Amino acid sequence: MKKLVEKPILLGVLVGLFLLTLCALVPIPMYDGIFHYDQGLVHFQLDSKIALSYYFGLGTNGAAVNGILPSRFELKPLGYVLFALIHIGLPVLIAIRFKMSNARKKLDASPHE
Repeated sequence: MKKLVEKPILLGVLVGLFLLTLCALVPIPMYDGIFHYDQGLVHFQLDSKIALSYYFGLGTNGAAVNGILPSRFELKPLGYVLFALIHIGLPVLIAIRFKMSNARKKLDASPHE
């Protein structure tokens, strides 16, 4: 673990991959989006939270309305922003935090003149 903390970029990449894998495999609806439903000649939309796993076909049964599965779904602009913040911003923030912590420890350990 100590070796991982000493390489903050690797830590950020691993955290990012972990979050992406978790959200791709487990249906956690947290991104703003729109579901499109088709039943015969009727088409309707529903604003709701979308899980990343829906794009891989996992957990779409939870998005069914009256037994009708969504024909398609899309993210809203805010959903794209949340995706970027969670899957890019958070790992970068973690990497920066550990890089600064390592720099502070190195500065404190160096002899002062």
